[in-house]
Amino acid sequence: MKKSIQKMLMLVCLLVAVMGLSIVTAHAATVTGIVSSGNEYRYHEDKSPVSQWGPYTSNKLKYFTRNDTGETVPAYCMEPEVRSASGDLQYSSTSWSDLTWNQRYAVTLAMAYGYGGNYGFNMHPDCAQLATQAVVWEFVCGYRGTTYPYTLYDTTCANLFHYAGDGVQEAYDILIDRIMGHGVIPSFAVKYRNQLSDANAITLTWDGSQYVGTATDTNGVLSQYYFRINISGVTVSQRRNVLTVTATKDAAAQLNGYISSDYGYSLDVEGTESVLLEPSNGSGYQACAALTSLPDPVWAYIHFKVKIVEAKGSITINKVDAETGKALAGVTYRLFDASGNKVADATTGADGKAVFKDLPQGKYSYQEINAPSGYVVDNTKYQITITATALNITAKRTNTPAKASIEIVKVDGDNKTPLQGAGFRLYDASSKQVAEGYTDASGKLTFSGLRLGSYTYKEFKAPDGYVLDDTAYSAVLNKNGQVLKATRENAPVKGSIEILKVDADTKQPLAGVVFRLFDANGNKIADGTTDANGKVTFSNLRLGKYFYQEISTVDGYVLDETKYDFSLTTANLNIKVTRENVVAKGSITVRKVDATGVPLSGAELLLETSTDGKSWTEVGRATTDKTGIAKWSGLKIGVQYRITEVKAPAGYTLLIEPLFTGTLDSSSRDIAITACNNAGFTLPFTGGNGFIAPIMFAALMLCMGVYFCKKSDFMKEKTK
Repeated sequence: MKKSIQKMLMLVCLLVAVMGLSIVTAHAATVTGIVSSGNEYRYHEDKSPVSQWGPYTSNKLKYFTRNDTGETVPAYCMEPEVRSASGDLQYSSTSWSDLTWNQRYAVTLAMAYGYGGNYGFNMHPDCAQLATQAVVWEFVCGYRGTTYPYTLYDTTCANLFHYAGDGVQEAYDILIDRIMGHGVIPSFAVKYRNQLSDANAITLTWDGSQYVGTATDTNGVLSQYYFRINISGVTVSQRRNVLTVTATKDAAAQLNGYISSDYGYSLDVEGTESVLLEPSNGSGYQACAALTSLPDPVWAYIHFKVKIVEAKGSITINKVDAETGKALAGVTYRLFDASGNKVADATTGADGKAVFKDLPQGKYSYQEINAPSGYVVDNTKYQITITATALNITAKRTNTPAKASIEIVKVDGDNKTPLQGAGFRLYDASSKQVAEGYTDASGKLTFSGLRLGSYTYKEFKAPDGYVLDDTAYSAVLNKNGQVLKATRENAPVKGSIEILKVDADTKQPLAGVVFRLFDANGNKIADGTTDANGKVTFSNLRLGKYFYQEISTVDGYVLDETKYDFSLTTANLNIKVTRENVVAKGSITVRKVDATGVPLSGAELLLETSTDGKSWTEVGRATTDKTGIAKWSGLKIGVQYRITEVKAPAGYTLLIEPLFTGTLDSSSRDIAITACNNAGFTLPFTGGNGFIAPIMFAALMLCMGVYFCKKSDFMKEKTK
């Protein structure tokens, strides 16, 4: 029997419940005191509160102060419909005895658990006091049963104070719960010492450093009790409905075999008694109830035993991503003993944990033997020791993600030269953007530090002057340190210029006009000739500055030697211009002089034109002015002309032969002619004396005329 008792550890703790009160019906001494003035507790026969009641009457409720102790406690009205008076009050055994024992006991419970008792309320004190008054009246007026389960028969008193605020209702509910729980002990305890064998034993188990045992109160009243013990090395703690007991090895040895209440102590909470007080000035005024202190504990006992358990430990490895802290599943670790022998393998689950359990104390090592896809294996061999003070060990280990890079080289689609400023965005397998960048002066853009996996990249900005490549390119990284290279091209943005050549007057297109295109530096790019529609197009031109110039035109038109500048931009890719050519016009000027070079006016000249050189059509006539000049302007180029004299100047002989026959061309558009007329004379009569002299004079004049005509360059003179 002794051995059996020694294997058990029973600790008996004393529980004192505030509600566990024994009612004393008689007193050896009279209790007197003073009731303060303030709002009284009463209601009318119609069960409504007095008119002066309002929400929360702080510092206006009645209190009772004992003359012998000076203690001030709330004073509760016992008689509905009766006014209260302030002043001296004294104990009245007669009035108190008018209540049944159960009523007195129930009223005592209400005041002990209510406002002014041993339990507080986490709310406005007026709410708790008003709620307590309502419950007191329920017991006095017979609205609530005065024995367990204290059944409510009438809600009058509870409803009286609801208008004062929700806090009154809350306090009322709390108070009723406390009364209902009066005398209930935790489920794992017994009320009497001789019942310990019936109690559920709380087993204390060695955890490597101490003995630990817990018990859960399913009755939900543990918070109303306080357990303590005076054995050094033993602790008792309470949290909500769980009681926890710990003990050292030495303390456990002392406890073994004890079944005694000597190791349990009460909380020393004072009990309470109801005392009915009546006004000293006699009947007809409200009687009040207050509280006096009276120990009245409720005892409870609990039973313990100690269980010696071999201490074994565990190792928990928490595997996470070195960068994000995300748990990594699928990592396998191998555990070795102190001699290097394999103990076990464990693989991390979805929570990233690998656990080795039931390990005897001693030295161990563990090592990662495989890593998840996309991570670098950690080959480190970690040492660890399990001791009595370090039984369950948790270690956090990380895996570094494998990293790779994508290198994009951007080049010109024509000449393959590197292109700067191409913008790319990189997306992961879920289409989430992970990076953005631009190619540098060497045309390169590198996305580095990328985890292994599938990616896509896409150009969102083309270099200036180039066509955007919106192709989505795939890239798969599958090796740590990999550099995936790719060369991507951009086609240059190209434009054109269309030149329309027309007649300046008629606006008709001109074919055969040759243009030359130059770059900004004056370098020739190409020549082009207008077609039958008068158009010439220079296409496939990169963006930039250019100029063009007419280098050859068609016969009959003036060459336009102007240098025309233009620029091709993204906003102005295809340019169309119209250029005009002026029809080439010529002139013929005739100067009439005599043999001495004197200008001759009045000569009438005829201008004719012909297409075949045989038939002639008159163009116009002109008469020399006083300077000997006659002129035709605005003559078409490429047309055959003829000038003849139809009337000689007065006193001069008419020229029979044409003064000019020829064609005006682009190289000789303006022609000047000088023509000489001889003076006219009258022949003398034959047979006269003067015949020889005139003949000689005429011959002399003829010779002189020929001479001056040759000297004056009778031949036509051509000028532009």
